[in-house]
Amino acid sequence: MSQSGCHLELSRALETAERAVRAGGEVARIRLGRPGYVKWKGQRDVVSEASLQVQEAIVSTLMAEFPDCGILAEEGPDDACLPVDAPHLWIVDPICGSLNFVQGIPYFGISVALRSEGNIRLGVVYDPCRDELFAATLETAATVNGQKIVIQQISDGTEAWSNAVIGTDWPHGGRRREQAKLIVGLMADQVSECNLMGSPALGICGVAAGRLHAYWHLDLKIWDIAAASVILQRAGGLLTDAQGMTWLYSDGGYIASNLVVHNWTLSCIQSVLDLPEIEMGGGGPRL
Repeated sequence: MSQSGCHLELSRALETAERAVRAGGEVARIRLGRPGYVKWKGQRDVVSEASLQVQEAIVSTLMAEFPDCGILAEEGPDDACLPVDAPHLWIVDPICGSLNFVQGIPYFGISVALRSEGNIRLGVVYDPCRDELFAATLETAATVNGQKIVIQQISDGTEAWSNAVIGTDWPHGGRRREQAKLIVGLMADQVSECNLMGSPALGICGVAAGRLHAYWHLDLKIWDIAAASVILQRAGGLLTDAQGMTWLYSDGGYIASNLVVHNWTLSCIQSVLDLPEIEMGGGGPRL
């Protein structure tokens, strides 16, 4: 079988991706709390020596099995050409939750997705500290450690929203961080709980597994979302951008939810995003 052609066997790719994230997870467990040198890529955005070693373990496993596939990895190298036109492209986030990892907090995910035939067809997210592996393809159900998972549907209407447990994380800085603060404040008065997760990939997988009812973020990259997007949708969840449109063309904002509370989540977010800039910092929106 030619892996550079139009077809790539998903079952083989899934098995390889699972081995890759477990290989990376083994390195991450050993290095948790001992990240080595730390480099700040930007405000509140960090990469460590250990995360580069995790990435190398993942990429070497993928390339050993699929040497002709492209690799898009969060940690570069910076001078590498982006293989965006590759027929088959692995999308790798070695540590989704870098600040948690560097601080020794055992909550972060290792994420691998495969874009093939024009679609993201496979996603694997591994939580090495809990030994939980979330996986799905466009042809298979979403699972955690081999057991099928589905989103949790709670009651309808306002009761569903008031009982909801919502997850989010902060943008690194700027206007989107200020907007996120207002949204969290608005939601905190309406829902059962609004948690800061520390790992977008695990937050979205938490929705897929019925642990959260929604997860939203205003400033994610493709490697944060790619693998978890497949898992969520195959678990019966809904993923859109922050305007409620297709997530594929998002400018960084995403909403992942069960189908019941999606519109409530969107309404809260939009009530802040629609504020004129001059009103920011003035106490936020009033509903």
